[in-house]
Order: sequence, then C-alpha cells, then structure tokens
Amino acid sequence: GIRAKEAPNPTLAIPSSIFVLPLASALVFYCISKIAITPRIPSKSSFRNIMSSKGGIVNAEPFTYGKDQKAVRLMVMDGKGKQSVAEIAYYGAHIMTFKDIDSSGKETPLMWMSSKAVLDGTKAIRGGVPVIFPQFNAFGPMKSHGFARISVWSLVGITSDVPGLSITATFRLTPNELSKAMWGADKDFVYDYKVTLKANAVTSAGAPANSVLEIESTITNTGKVDFGFTCALHTYFPVSDIGQATVSAVEPYTVKGLKYIDQLAEGKDRADKVVSQESPEITFDREVDRIYLNIPKLLQVTDKKTGLRIIQETNFSDAIVWNPWIDKAKRMSQKDYGEMEYKEMVCVEVAEVGTKGNKVELKPTEVCKRTVSITSASS
Repeated sequence: GIRAKEAPNPTLAIPSSIFVLPLASALVFYCISKIAITPRIPSKSSFRNIMSSKGGIVNAEPFTYGKDQKAVRLMVMDGKGKQSVAEIAYYGAHIMTFKDIDSSGKETPLMWMSSKAVLDGTKAIRGGVPVIFPQFNAFGPMKSHGFARISVWSLVGITSDVPGLSITATFRLTPNELSKAMWGADKDFVYDYKVTLKANAVTSAGAPANSVLEIESTITNTGKVDFGFTCALHTYFPVSDIGQATVSAVEPYTVKGLKYIDQLAEGKDRADKVVSQESPEITFDREVDRIYLNIPKLLQVTDKKTGLRIIQETNFSDAIVWNPWIDKAKRMSQKDYGEMEYKEMVCVEVAEVGTKGNKVELKPTEVCKRTVSITSASS
C-alpha cells in the first residue's frame, strides 16, 4: 500500500498497452520507482481460456483527452458481461466518468459532465468529481475552491483485487508552485486520493447495485507547522428532469430536521444563515445552494422519472446540495456550462466545512482520512 508519510515520488508511467488481468491472477502493483515495472500480461489465447472458465476481468489503460491531457480508464466486468467504467484525469485527480454498461451495451451514466466543460488544463473541469482543497468556496483568503482541482497530480500506483473484481488507482498531490503561492511555502502535506472501481456491489442498505466507486481521501501534515482547511468532493450527478429529482437519506436515516447553511440567504457569516430542513426530501423548483451539517451516512439522489437511485455512503460530516437554476445557469453559460443544463444535474458534495473557520485542523504528522462509496440501484 501507499503510506501518507512516504516521500514524494515521480509520476508513474503506465505502459501504452492495455493490461488485462484474468481472475486467476494474483495482486498486481506498479512499484513506485523511477522505472515503472510492467506487470506480466497473459497472451491472448490464455486470456480467452481463463475468461471462458472464470468469467470476469479488471482492466486499466492510459489515454489522453482534450489537448494532450493525461488520464487513466478503469474497467471491471463480471461473468455476465456487465461492465463498469471510471475515467480519472491527472489534472485535479478529477473523476470525469463513472458509468455502468449492461451486457447489451446500454450505458447508464452515474456522473454528469457539462457539454461545455473546459478540457485543456487551463480551468477546473465542470462535472464529475472536482477535488476541493484546502478551501471550500470563498471561505478563506485564497481563490475559491483552492488549488487541488487545478493542479496536476501524480499517479503513483495501480492495484487490483482480481478475485474481488476491483481495481484501484492512487493519485498523489504534494506542494507545488501553485499551492505555495496560494497557501504558503510553509505548508507541507501529502494528499493521497485512492479511486476504486468494483463490480457486483451491494449497498449497506442491502440493495443490489451494478457497481461501486469508492473514494478514499487521505491528507497528511508532513511539515513542521499546524494547518487547517475545508474540503469537499464536488460531485455532479445526472438526472433526467431536475423537477422530478430529489435528494434524501436512505432509510432508516432522514434529512428532516437537519441544520443547513443557506448560502443564498442574507448574512455575512455562515453561522448567521443556519436553518432547518423541514421535509424528508430536498426538492428543486428554484436555485438551491445549501451546506447540510452532521449528515447521515447514507444519502441518495432519486430520479423519479427513471427510477434510478444513486447512493452515497460516507464518513464526511457535511454535504453541499446545489443546483444553479435558470438565472445562474444563464450567467454560467458564458463560461463552461450550458444554459439549460441545470435541468439535467444536481450536486451532492460530501464535505468538511462547518459553520466557521477551518473545519479540520492538523498538527504535524496528523492525518485526515475520509471515504465515500457511490453505487446505483433501481427504485
């Protein structure tokens, strides 16, 4: 595994060919070194023989998008031909795609991406999962949402649990010129961001799911001074019609009675804008921008038109629910967002924000570890 306190390493080069791991394979790990060690790739004939008898694969391949931007594509497929795919950019360690593909080839996107997203590495990507660190929004002195989502991360490892039909890519961010300019040269940290794709998932609520995407966020203070931060995983989810979409908790949990910061309310401080959620479902008929506090561990986006539910299980303590609605979408359409795209997305962003200051404080050697698992199920 990759320990947070290890010294930074050079970016890992993945071989240009796809590597495919049959079920009989043992754990494969790219060594973190100046020279990437290529795993043994079975021949086509042996691969086909093992496929027919074991019936499942995990797969990782490098690719480029936009203007020569580097990314990695993860894929798992079960014995019945159901696939799940995740694509992660080096820029921002940004998960751009997460989707299920059934045996007939029908795709079910589980994350949303704007048709106007900027993909050349000059601007944060609109859609997927932007990594917000070390400052959420404008809650501090630096540029809104910090530097993590606009930094190039290193891919330091790919591991697989082949019998368990899962594959993991680990990205790492350490201080760079941008972080030093925005946060100060005295802040030393290692941010390890582990993305795991699994097939044949079951939610903790007992519902079957086609796949699960697990994110493990580990931030370590490797320096000599204390530092504090706010953070979020700014996840965009697809819906067929925002007017028929809801955000709620998975039973037996509920969002009714939760406190939230209404970011659209008047008031200078976050603490001045705290109100209570009055119903068990969050609905959308206007702009919504709320920071829910002390959330239940299971949240879901329900598309009542299609019956699709996208479930998040997390140990983050807060969550932002956001849809820009008509007027803000028009303003955003001048940049990287389609004017009518508010109808087809909602953000549910697990976070550590709180009502004032920095939510997380780390002394030297201390670690902040948070996780979220995203799965799909049908109502």
